[in-house]
Amino acid sequence: MSDTVPIAQIDSNPDPLKAYPGLSETEVLDRVKRGDVNVVVLRSSRTYKDIFKENVLTLFNISFGVVLVVLAALGQVTDAIFSGFTVFSNIIVGVVQEIQAKLMLDKLALLSVQQVTVRRDGVSLIVPLNEVVRDDLIELKPGDRAPVDGGVVFSQTVEMDESLLTGESDPVPKQIDDVVLSGSFCLAGSCIFKAEKIGNESYAVKLSQSSRVYKRVFTPLQKKIDTIVEVLVLGLVVASFLHLASSLNGGLSMVDTLRYYSVIINSFVPAGLVLSISVAFALGAVAISRRRTLIQKINAVDSMNSVRVLCTDKTGTLTQNKLIVQEIIPLGDTEESSLRELIALYTTLMATQNSSARAMAAFVGFPRSQERKADEVAFSSSRKWGAISLELGTTILVGSPEMLLTDPEAQERARQISSEGLRVIAVVTTEKTEIDGMFGDSGGKSSSPALPKNLKDRGLVILEDALRHDVIDTIASLQAKDIVIKVISGDSVETVASIARQAGILVGDGTTYSQKQLDTFDTQAFTRAALTGSVFGRITPDTKRRLISAMVKRGAYVAMVGDGVNDVPAFKEAQLAIAMNDGAQISKDVADIVLLDNNLSALPQAFAAGDDIKQKILSSAKLYLTKNIMVILTISFVGFVQLPFPIEPRQMTILTMAVVGIPTILIALGTIKPKRINDFLGDVLGYSFLAGVIGALAMTAGYVLSYFLGSGLTENVDGPPVLPFSMFAEIGQRHAQAVSTLIGMFFVLFVFWDITNISIWKPKTLLKYKSISLLGIGMVLISIVLMIALPDLFQIERPDRIGWTMALFLPTSAHYLLRMLQSSNLMRNLSRSLTQP
Repeated sequence: MSDTVPIAQIDSNPDPLKAYPGLSETEVLDRVKRGDVNVVVLRSSRTYKDIFKENVLTLFNISFGVVLVVLAALGQVTDAIFSGFTVFSNIIVGVVQEIQAKLMLDKLALLSVQQVTVRRDGVSLIVPLNEVVRDDLIELKPGDRAPVDGGVVFSQTVEMDESLLTGESDPVPKQIDDVVLSGSFCLAGSCIFKAEKIGNESYAVKLSQSSRVYKRVFTPLQKKIDTIVEVLVLGLVVASFLHLASSLNGGLSMVDTLRYYSVIINSFVPAGLVLSISVAFALGAVAISRRRTLIQKINAVDSMNSVRVLCTDKTGTLTQNKLIVQEIIPLGDTEESSLRELIALYTTLMATQNSSARAMAAFVGFPRSQERKADEVAFSSSRKWGAISLELGTTILVGSPEMLLTDPEAQERARQISSEGLRVIAVVTTEKTEIDGMFGDSGGKSSSPALPKNLKDRGLVILEDALRHDVIDTIASLQAKDIVIKVISGDSVETVASIARQAGILVGDGTTYSQKQLDTFDTQAFTRAALTGSVFGRITPDTKRRLISAMVKRGAYVAMVGDGVNDVPAFKEAQLAIAMNDGAQISKDVADIVLLDNNLSALPQAFAAGDDIKQKILSSAKLYLTKNIMVILTISFVGFVQLPFPIEPRQMTILTMAVVGIPTILIALGTIKPKRINDFLGDVLGYSFLAGVIGALAMTAGYVLSYFLGSGLTENVDGPPVLPFSMFAEIGQRHAQAVSTLIGMFFVLFVFWDITNISIWKPKTLLKYKSISLLGIGMVLISIVLMIALPDLFQIERPDRIGWTMALFLPTSAHYLLRMLQSSNLMRNLSRSLTQP
C-alpha cells in the first residue's frame, strides 16, 4: 500500500463521521490478499490492444494480407514481400512510436490520477483509486466522482449528477441505502457510501467506461483525410472490377492478376498516410507533454490547432482561486458582530465547504453560540445559493446578490462593487414559518428546493481573487493567433467583465450578458448572443453548455477551459475540453487535456505544437496523394492505349519507399521541417491533383516511348531483328517500366523538395537546405543503384541512352510545367471562376 494522507478537521465541533470508522488495517490487508481491490485502467492513452487493432487489424491490412498470402501460395514469395514491405514497415514504425508515446504518457498520467477519500480505522485517508477495496467507506464532496458502486450510509444533503450515465441532467438526491453509481459525481452536499461493486463489477465498467469516454470527436483534419480515403476506397472498388474484367479479357494468369492487383491496392489506399497521422499524433502528444500538459485523447493534438474560440471560466482559470475576504458590509439594522456570527454559523455547520466558504470561515472564525443545524440545502452552481436551517428557527441563506437581496439599493451597491472585479456574496435570513417547501416535508429533501419569499437582507461579503501571474501574456498570445476569448462564469457579469478587462480580453459595448438576459431571448437571439458576446455572468451550468452548443452549431471550433463541477456540461459540448489539475476530479476525467501545473501559459505553446503536427500531416498527405494519383492515372492511361501493365509490385515498392515512405516518416519524427501549408483544399488537394496528373502524363509518355523504342528495337535498326517479337514485347515492357519508374521517382523527388522549400530552379535552395537535398539525392541514387545492379530482382531492363534521356528530361519538364501552371492566371482564378453563377 502506498502512503496515505490524513485529512485535518476544519473545526472543533463534534465529528459526525466518528460513527463510521470504516475498515481496519487488518481488514484492508485481508481484502488485498483476496484480490478484492478496485482494478483501474488509466485513460491517459490507448491500450496496447487498441494500438495493435487500429494499426494492424484494419480492413485494408486484412484484405491486402489475404492477397499477399495467395501470392505467396502461388509461388510469388518475392512479389508478396515487396508488395507488403511499404505497408508493413509503416505499421511497425507506427506501432513502435505509439507504444513509446503511451509509456511516457502513462507515467505522466500518474500525476493526474484520481485520489479517493476513504474512512479507515476512524480516520479519513486519501488513497489512490486502485487501492480502494471492497467494503471501504468512501467520502464524496462536490466535484468528486464515484469510483465504484455502493449504498449510501451517511448523507448530508448530497446531490449526485448521473448525466454521464443516464443522459438526464437533473441532480439526484441520495438518502440512506440509495445506490451511488460509479461514473456519477457529487454536485452538492456530501456523503459516505460503501464500496460494494468494484472493478469490472461496477456500473461504469459494464457500460464500457461510458462515464469517461463520453464521445468520440473527429477533428476537422481527420474528417478531411477520412473523406479522401473513403473516395479512394470507392475508386478501388471500381478499379478492382475493371482490373478483373481486363485480366479475363486479356488472358492474364492468376499470378499476374494478383500481382497487379496488389499494385492497384497500394495506389488507391494511402495506408502509409493514415499511419503517419497516428505517428504524428502520438509524437505530438509526447512533445506537448514535455510542457506539463497531459493529452488524454490523442486527436486533441490536432484539435488544438483547429480552435478558433476559447471559452474559459473565471475562477481557477483566469484567477488563482485563492479567495480572500476583503471586508463584510452589514445591511439594514444588522450589526457587524451579528453578520459575523451568521457567517460563522453557516460556514461551520455546512456539510462541505467550497472555496468561498473556506475564505469566509477564515475571516470570521468560529461561532460564539452553540446553535445546531436542523437541515441544509447544499450550495450548487445551478441554484446560486445554499441554506442552513438552525434548530431555534432561523434559516441562513448565502449566495448571489441577484438571487437573494430584496432591497434595490443593496442590489445596486453589490453591482458597483462587482464592477471593480470583486466577488460579492449576499447573506440573508428568514424564519422557520417562511421555509415551507424549501427542505421538503418531514425532513425529505426536494430535488428542487424552493427559495423562501420573505427574506431579510443581512449583509454582503466582499472577496478578492487575484489574476494568475501568466494570464495577461497568455491571453495576448492567444488573441494574436486570432483565437477569440470568451469568459463564461457563475460570478456577476460586472465582476467577470472587470476581470476579463484586467486579463486583456477584448470586452466591447454590448458584448456582456447575464443569465437573466439570456433567459428572455428566443433561440435566434440566444445564438446571436453566444456568437457576439465576450463575457457571460451568473451563468448556470446548463446555460454554459447551451452557449457552447450554439457556437459549435454555427461552425465555430470551440475549446473550453475550466476546473469545476459546473464546467462538466460545457466540457461535454466543446470540441476540446481543457482542465486544471487542481480542479474537481470529474472535470479532469471528462477533459481531453489536463494542465498539470495549472498554468495557462502552456496553452499557446500547446497550440503551436498542434499547428506543427498539422503541418506534418498536411505535408505527408501532399506527398502521398501526389504519388497515388500519379500512379493511378498512369495505370489508367497505359491501359487506355492497350499496353501491358506499367509497374510491377517491386518497382512500386522502391518508388514509394525512396521518395514517399522515408520522407514522410522523417517529417512525422520532426527530422524534416516542411514549409507552411495554409489551405487544405488548394495547397494539398489542388496541388496533389495537378501534380499527379502532370506526373502521370510524364510517366505514361516515358512508358509508351520506351516500350516502342526499347533496346530490342534500337540495337539493330537496319538488320534483321535481334530477338523474336514475343521476347521483344517482354523486354520492351521491362525497359518501359524501368524508365517510367525512374520518371516517377525523379518527379516525386521534386515534389518532396517543393514541400521542404527546395526548388531545382533555384540552385541556392539546394545549398541552403543541404541536408534535405543530400537526403533526396541519396535516396534516389541508392534506389537507382539497386535497380541497375539487380535488374532481374526488380524485373527491369537497364535503360539505354534514350531511356536515360527520357528519365531525366520528362520529370524535369513536367515539374517546370507544374510551376508554370501554378503561377498562371488560369489556376489562380480557377476556383473563383468555378464558383461564380
